Amino acid sequence: MNYIVIDLEFNGRKHYDIYPMEIIEIGAVKLNDRLEIVDTFQSYINPNFYINRFALQFCGITKETLHKSARFHQVIREFRAFCGEEYTILAWGGGDFFHLFLDCKINQVSGDWLVNLLDVTSFFEGGLQQALVEHELEPVGQHHSALDDALNTARLLQLKPDVMRSDAYFVPNHFKLCTGGIKKWITLSLDSALEQDKLLTWKQFAGNDKTKTYFKIMRLDAEEIEMVHELFTKFFNMKYGRKAKTMQQLA
Repeated sequence: MNYIVIDLEFNGRKHYDIYPMEIIEIGAVKLNDRLEIVDTFQSYINPNFYINRFALQFCGITKETLHKSARFHQVIREFRAFCGEEYTILAWGGGDFFHLFLDCKINQVSGDWLVNLLDVTSFFEGGLQQALVEHELEPVGQHHSALDDALNTARLLQLKPDVMRSDAYFVPNHFKLCTGGIKKWITLSLDSALEQDKLLTWKQFAGNDKTKTYFKIMRLDAEEIEMVHELFTKFFNMKYGRKAKTMQQLA
């Protein structure tokens, strides 16, 4: 059994955008059954969509480096080979797992390999840097460097071998996977309509170019688009209150 400790860096941003925060770096440490470090993995990823300056500054990565890097599907193929046949993947936060599932969906890569996923944050207090201090470990490398953060996480896990025996595996929420990136756009659209004293119907929202772009990026099928419809209806009812049912009937 291999224990793969991962850390991811993202094409993050300060403000909301319809485009996803793609993974731009994967760092990983492989531990054997004795929790000894036997190998490491590090790769940058050239994202599909535009690169945010904020992310470059935050992670200390240059745009040139990303443009020269491989795409997600190639990096993941190499990473899967690195993991081996039997493995548990551990990360500092379930968000890393969520984004792996998300980027697999966007890039039409099977997520079947994403099994035995352990979020280790429930075994420590606070963030990674705080946990290092509390366990009297001097941080190695650079914070927000994926491999360095994975190495620091691995060092903490070596102090808590019981974590590896946990079976509290991360399971993705498919509804959130399909709708998480459009939730803000729904509320912004409804708020804008309300400010103009207008009714925004699902048909109008679904026909908006930005909404259609989201459907295309996320490769949503009819059933998944219906999940977005369900979320839209929920927020519609919240925003329009008691008038919601009447207004929908009149639309």
